[in-house]
Amino acid sequence: MKNTMTRAWELYEQGRAYNNRLDPNQYSLVNTNIAFFTGNQWLHMPDTPAMRRLPKPVFNIIKRVASLFVASMTSGGAVIDFSPMDRSTGSEDAKKAADEVANLLDKFKMDYRIREALFDGAQTGDYCAHFYWDPDAKPYGGAFSAYRGQIAMELVDGINVMFGNPADPHTERQPWILLVGRDTVGNLRKEAKLHRSDFLDEDIMPDSETDAMAGIGGKVELGSGKALYVVLYTKATSKTGEQTVHVTKATRNAIIYENVDTGLSRYPIAWGNWEKQKNQYHGRALVTGIIPNQIFINTMFAMVMRHLQLMGFPKTVYNADLIGSWSNEVGQSIAVRGLQPGQSVEQAATTLQPADMSAQILTVIDRAVSYTKDCLGATDAQMGNVNPNNTSALMVLQSASEVPLENTRAGLYEWLEDVGAILLDMMGTYYGTRPILPRQDEERSAELYDFSKFKDLWFRIRVDVGPSTRFSEIAMTQTLDNLRQSGALDVIQYLERVPDRLIPRKAELIEELKAAAELPKAKKPKELPAGGKLSADKVLASQPGRIQAAFSSLPESAQEAIVEKGRM
Repeated sequence: MKNTMTRAWELYEQGRAYNNRLDPNQYSLVNTNIAFFTGNQWLHMPDTPAMRRLPKPVFNIIKRVASLFVASMTSGGAVIDFSPMDRSTGSEDAKKAADEVANLLDKFKMDYRIREALFDGAQTGDYCAHFYWDPDAKPYGGAFSAYRGQIAMELVDGINVMFGNPADPHTERQPWILLVGRDTVGNLRKEAKLHRSDFLDEDIMPDSETDAMAGIGGKVELGSGKALYVVLYTKATSKTGEQTVHVTKATRNAIIYENVDTGLSRYPIAWGNWEKQKNQYHGRALVTGIIPNQIFINTMFAMVMRHLQLMGFPKTVYNADLIGSWSNEVGQSIAVRGLQPGQSVEQAATTLQPADMSAQILTVIDRAVSYTKDCLGATDAQMGNVNPNNTSALMVLQSASEVPLENTRAGLYEWLEDVGAILLDMMGTYYGTRPILPRQDEERSAELYDFSKFKDLWFRIRVDVGPSTRFSEIAMTQTLDNLRQSGALDVIQYLERVPDRLIPRKAELIEELKAAAELPKAKKPKELPAGGKLSADKVLASQPGRIQAAFSSLPESAQEAIVEKGRM
């Protein structure tokens, strides 16, 4: 019977062998520190003397398109909400779950993590979030000193995640999941001593593996003090008869902890693909298949620049027997000797005009750029290369340009729903009874709650995303302007709905207008009972402006006289 450490490393070797059979373009960028996103596309160019003499221009189409797509999918904040099976009894528990998940997402800085994960997906095809329990952390910065432990999150490169069934992208159907990473020997030894009383420092030593095995790239020196480790997640039947997740962490020569029952019912790993592929868990990246296009565009531009450097300027040819040396200095005299009688000075030198370059070259470059963007789904309307005169037409074009991203966006929402399910499982397993704070937009008052209820409750998890683009804001503002002009909205209602960034200090302005509106109400004249007659407010509104301005300061008898006269 093999021990767990030996099995974990055998699984690791199997995962490496599977990844090595993948499309080389998919993970070649990982091993070169994402060459196309650092602007150094020339790492993939042939290393020949002719290429070394060429200029090194970078027209990074891939980076701009990837940044545009990521920004488009993350333009609105994501909120994970929970709905109970029975609304009559579970609504309060669902609200508590949503509140705590919102607090955790704030702690994770999830908006930034989503962008980071999508950039991983655009470059390598995969993005992965790993959640774990930190027993020593202080929740809410130590505000509640009696409580310890909180959920932590880290993003893991897709090549460092290995599935037991690589033909299935669903985590919950995996027989095991292996995570690969590198850490300092000091940290690994410290962690091992917390779990093993018989551990010796000599059990974990710096290794001489290459970082490429962990998807980083480059050699590791023996004295760097780092070691490769694996974390193996499996599912087994616990003592209570339920199937729970067990975890083992080990280096090549030592076990840090082995077969620990986490109590979780789900793998704490959320896995997502930029574009799904059949019969494998790795996805297809945005840049896959268009790397040759990017190299061609930059190479052709480099050749055009080199041609202009060599042939783009006129050359002077002169008779060395008549002219000792030639100078292009402005205003410099050039001496000519030995002219024959009747010979023109113009015959001593002449200028060769530069050779023309074929116009097809620039046409092909423009076509390559245009077709590449079209194939990626990055239209001019989406990239902002149009004049926003006709807002309605642009909104239609922009909505159509978002269609290629719908599958990727749906994958992101599914990933976030998995995140919500994992957090719910971990809260129910580890939290117990502890304080909880409501969401940021509500009054902040802590109350105790028993999170262990979540283990026996079922919630429907839904991701709500509110998109916010410049064209949708323009359309919304124009609609509000039309409602204001038609009288359907007053000033306060208009300001409460207009985007915050359009009006500085909007909240203060609203409060001032509300305060100003309360003053006339305090001195509002007593309404005269007149049956079907006009009310005092309507009578006052029909009076001249100077009477309206002075009305509130008049005695009550004078106010009644003005109102009665206005009704006649």
